[in-house]
Amino acid sequence: MIQRKDVPVNDEYSIAIVTEQMPDNAWAVVASLKHHSPTVEQIIDLPVHNDRYPSQHAAEQAGLTQAQTWLTQNIPHAA
Repeated sequence: MIQRKDVPVNDEYSIAIVTEQMPDNAWAVVASLKHHSPTVEQIIDLPVHNDRYPSQHAAEQAGLTQAQTWLTQNIPHAA
């Protein structure tokens, strides 16, 4: 099962979280950032980790934390 979710951060950024349940029932996550401007949407793919999580919620939270950390470190006004 694959779940997709967009989490708004502000008028310029949102976080895209994709979680997937693996065959062993553990969950994996991939996070991206979307930077919105009046003329274009830029996607910033974050590194994919091999970590697995016991639930979809835990995987989603890990992806959200990864994206928020990236924003804080790279675009202080966004987080």
